[in-house]
Amino acid sequence: MTVQIIKLSTGEELIGKVNDVQVPDGQQFVQIEKPAVVILVPDEQTQGKFGIGLAPYAPYAEKNTINVMPNHIVAIFNPATTLLNEYNLHYGSKVIVPETEIKV
Repeated sequence: MTVQIIKLSTGEELIGKVNDVQVPDGQQFVQIEKPAVVILVPDEQTQGKFGIGLAPYAPYAEKNTINVMPNHIVAIFNPATTLLNEYNLHYGSKVIVPETEIKV
């Protein structure tokens, strides 16, 4: 399971640990563990600029996991390092990935 962003047909972008799941009746789902919705937040210092925030998505779901039907998914992509770090800090493993390489 890797942390990815899923853009839904509703326009929402969810970030979480993504995995394909097939249930006994043959139906295929995309499972998202610890989902959060990516939202734009106005930058208080610079008018007209926005930052990115995260908010819990379906916080009352059992085991904090949701299943999404594939026909409701527009795109799946990997998050930028800054967003991945923010997600990991609040919802994930607490591991922060360095944004630049360390030169020795």
